[in-house]
Amino acid sequence: MIPIAGAMRLDNSSGESKIHGFRLAIPFLVLWILLLLLLLLAIPVLFIACLCVRVNPFRAMSVLFQILAAVKGTHVEVVNDRFSVLLNVF
Repeated sequence: MIPIAGAMRLDNSSGESKIHGFRLAIPFLVLWILLLLLLLLAIPVLFIACLCVRVNPFRAMSVLFQILAAVKGTHVEVVNDRFSVLLNVF
C-alpha cells in the first residue's frame, strides 16, 4: 500500500534563539490524486520508451509501484548546527 500521510518537524537547534520548532502534517492522498492525473498523461510516453529500450512496460510499472510502496515507514533526520529536520512517512 502506498503511503497516505507524513509528518515533518522543523526545530531550531541553537538554544539562544526564541524560534520554536513546528510540526507539519503532509496529506499524501491529495498528492496521489494529482499525480494520478499526470500519470494518465505520462503512461503512453512511458510505454513507448519502455518498448524502445526493450523493457517490459508492465514490469516497469510494477517496479515503480513497489518503489512507491517501499517509501512507507521511512524516517529521515537531518541535523545541522542551527536547524534539525525530521521526516516520517506513514
